[in-house]
Amino acid sequence: MLEEIIYSNKDDFEIIKELKKEIKKYTSNLETEAEGKQFFIKYTKKMDEFITIVFKFVLKKMFGYYRPNINSLPITLTAMGSYGRIQLSLYSDIDIMIVYKEIKGYNLLEIIETFITLLWDLGLQIGHRVHKIDELFEVSKKDIMIKTPILESRYIYGSKHLWVEIQNELKKIRLHNQKEFVLTRYKMLQENHKKHPLSMEPNIKDGFGGMRDANTLFWIAKAIYGINNNTELVGIIYDENEYKEYRNALEFIFRVRTHLHIITKSHKDVVSLEYHRDIALKLGYTDTPRLKAERQFIKDLLKSLWTINRFTSIHIKKMIRPFLFNPKNISKKIRIAKNYYICDNTIYVNWHTNDLMKETFEVLLNHNFKKYGISLVNIFYNQKVDITKKQLKNLFKQKNIYPIIKALYKANKLHILIPAFEKVLYLAQFDGYHQYPVDIHSIKTLYNIENIKFKNIQKVYDKLDDTNKQILKIVALFHDLGKGRKEDHHIVGEKLIASFMKELKFKDKEIKTAKRLVRYHTTMSNVAQREDIDNDKTLLNFANIVKNKTTLDMLYILTYTDMDAVSDNLFNSFKESLLTTLYKNTLEIIEKVELISFSNKRARKEKQLLKNEKFLSLPRLWQKKVLASPSTQLFLKNSVDEIVAIVTKMQKIDTYIYDIKFEPLTIEIIKKGINFNLGYFLAKLSYLPLRHIAIYKVDDVKYFKMEFEKDYEDEWSIAEAIEKGFKTTEQNFTNPGIKSYEFTIDCNHSKNYIALKLQTTDKKGIIAYIMQVMDKYNIDVEDIKIDVQKNIVRDILIINKNSNFCSKIEDFLREFE
Repeated sequence: MLEEIIYSNKDDFEIIKELKKEIKKYTSNLETEAEGKQFFIKYTKKMDEFITIVFKFVLKKMFGYYRPNINSLPITLTAMGSYGRIQLSLYSDIDIMIVYKEIKGYNLLEIIETFITLLWDLGLQIGHRVHKIDELFEVSKKDIMIKTPILESRYIYGSKHLWVEIQNELKKIRLHNQKEFVLTRYKMLQENHKKHPLSMEPNIKDGFGGMRDANTLFWIAKAIYGINNNTELVGIIYDENEYKEYRNALEFIFRVRTHLHIITKSHKDVVSLEYHRDIALKLGYTDTPRLKAERQFIKDLLKSLWTINRFTSIHIKKMIRPFLFNPKNISKKIRIAKNYYICDNTIYVNWHTNDLMKETFEVLLNHNFKKYGISLVNIFYNQKVDITKKQLKNLFKQKNIYPIIKALYKANKLHILIPAFEKVLYLAQFDGYHQYPVDIHSIKTLYNIENIKFKNIQKVYDKLDDTNKQILKIVALFHDLGKGRKEDHHIVGEKLIASFMKELKFKDKEIKTAKRLVRYHTTMSNVAQREDIDNDKTLLNFANIVKNKTTLDMLYILTYTDMDAVSDNLFNSFKESLLTTLYKNTLEIIEKVELISFSNKRARKEKQLLKNEKFLSLPRLWQKKVLASPSTQLFLKNSVDEIVAIVTKMQKIDTYIYDIKFEPLTIEIIKKGINFNLGYFLAKLSYLPLRHIAIYKVDDVKYFKMEFEKDYEDEWSIAEAIEKGFKTTEQNFTNPGIKSYEFTIDCNHSKNYIALKLQTTDKKGIIAYIMQVMDKYNIDVEDIKIDVQKNIVRDILIINKNSNFCSKIEDFLREFE
């Protein structure tokens, strides 16, 4: 058909018009084409056909009836990149390299220029390189990003005589600086994994387990062995069954990518949540009572990414190890057993060992290490799970079990060893909160127990006895294993951990502790972030859940490790402060026979202040004013040293001062006898995630402290907003959408305070507008805690009863109708 067009009697304009029409017709009907690898083959073959026809047309145009034999014209067209690998995707550039040999008698550059211009005119997304045959080697030495696609060159059309010469050059390029090429490509792959870690919205090209993993395996194998296809290494580097498993996973990624491009009509590589269902339905998934089609799809996608990563990680390392070290140089001092080595806190295993898994475990359980080499994954992958119940129980006694658990998971053996894990394998969590699937989140929680970042929490962990540390590690792994079922995952998790520990012959008391921790593993986080953690009722209710100090200690550690495993940088010093305050306040209640009331707590702090040298150095009149302050929160929320530091600053003030600190952003403002428009200031900073406000009053001096979750280093714009806050009286902020029924008011929160709680969808300007209303009715708010999860705001405002807020409730709520 295409041949007929270019050799017809039509003029050049009509021929080009016909070619353009054929190309458009083909590309507009691609939705009906085959999926996966078959799509790539068919699509690549069609592009080869278009490019060949265009080149033939150019030759006809240039030479007419005197066109030379194609092998005699020293120009060869080659495909590069994904086009060269026959993995060309929709909307990808069609990368070609045109190689020519300069000889007298032909105007080769004019032919090439006409050819490239026509390809663009026809609407083909062409990327191109043009090189003389004798400059290929030198060009390839300039940059690895040039060398890689050149090595992938595939013949499309042109002189086959020249193609033979090109192949000889490609061999020279392949053998030149092999070590540098191989190690650089390996390093780039590792950097890609850091930049695009596995998530529930994975990057299936450049991310963990994506096409770049498969490409890197091929590039390295190509450089070392000179292969044209990975199948050439079956039976040499890897066996047929594992290669088949890998190819099936890769084919699934190809199919997903094809549908992603068709659905988005763009060259997207991130499988965003909004496309999950459409892709799932295209792939033939259907909803079931337990899992929607999209949940089944993402589960299979994550499994495929892990399969690809495992296969490529193992075999890339096998291929490059001669470039990394000489096995003969390994010191016997680091050999812990035959075929087992520890170096730099990392366990390595001989690639060819035939040990049983229980024999491997005997070695591992007698040594401590914090990391694992991919060789451990390789041996686990090839072993049958045959470890004993005693070995499994002893595993959780190890100081560092994370590397063993993670290696088992990566080898696809963890769910066989711990069957309760199978239901959550690759189970995504689309709750707007968790960044990772359930399985990875659970393993990260375990990792956090062995790598605690905060000193307060580490001290508590260090004081636990060995049995409770063992229980805590089991709980970390099991706390979310009840997810993905109809019943509440806390309750299901209780049953799963009880069954597991009973099988391992733990004592009833130990099982009871583990069950309680799983049942209430989200309670401490919720209380710390959403409740008034200085309130007697709140603390008493929480203390009744934990029952004793040991359980409180373990729940404190578990809550931190669980929260820190949700997503990167979610758990920060502010959240640690909340959690630690709740821990200490609850501990105080548990250790006292009688509860300490607010008034008694304040009285204790006042007595401590009267013994503090720095406080006593303040003017006597100011001391009295501090002790007479209506702001009980000043005494409840701060240590004696913190109170002294705050009131010392307040005592020195003339009009106003402010202090801006970073990491994370914290703003202190102190004013005397001058109005500060807090609502205006908060509105100006509404783009920043505010998490806490404290407001204290001593005599006619007011202190404000605002804590934000993230850093923001534009100090000038913050200072400008503060300055304007002292000058403006603007009070015309509109309600951002808060409804009166979204408030809960407790006028009996405590002897001195009222609690105002708000639960609403997240939006900018919530606190700014509320504080504007509070100012309107002269209501003194002393503390505001802001919690945002899954796009839901849960704020709690602590209001001084002296403001008579409860007599103004109707007026207040009317502002939100």
